[in-house]
Amino acid sequence: MRKNYLVIIDESDELKNAIYFAAKRSAVNNADLIMLYVVRPAVNTEWASVGNLIEQEETSEGKKISRLWSAVVEEKFKIKPKIIIKMGDKVDEIIKFLKEDKTIRSLVLASSIENDNPGPIIKSLSKKMNDLPVPLVIIQGLISEKELDNLI
Repeated sequence: MRKNYLVIIDESDELKNAIYFAAKRSAVNNADLIMLYVVRPAVNTEWASVGNLIEQEETSEGKKISRLWSAVVEEKFKIKPKIIIKMGDKVDEIIKFLKEDKTIRSLVLASSIENDNPGPIIKSLSKKMNDLPVPLVIIQGLISEKELDNLI
């Protein structure tokens, strides 16, 4: 049965709204919150050791960011998110993960705070919407927590 929520961790300003919505929905529905961070593989590096170092640094940064958001969720919503780190093309890894994990109810993203740009993940996923096995929930980037509370 699908009951969990997936959020993609990155360094965007609007991520806080996606996390707030997904964490609140998880808490209300007694579901898990899954946080996925996708590391881009190093490309065009002349030496394999340099590529490995770049990937290790980005993986370390992804774990750090994910742990910080996990701590915020634990404190505010009293739930412990699952942190998943994958390596590859972000959109391909998101779709692959959603197809593999049959417990996910929906993918929650927040749109960019810029009016003319929905954000890189939403823009890329919009070209592959038919590949998504679950609904995509897009939260406005500028919506307040109080307004989100009224939606949940």
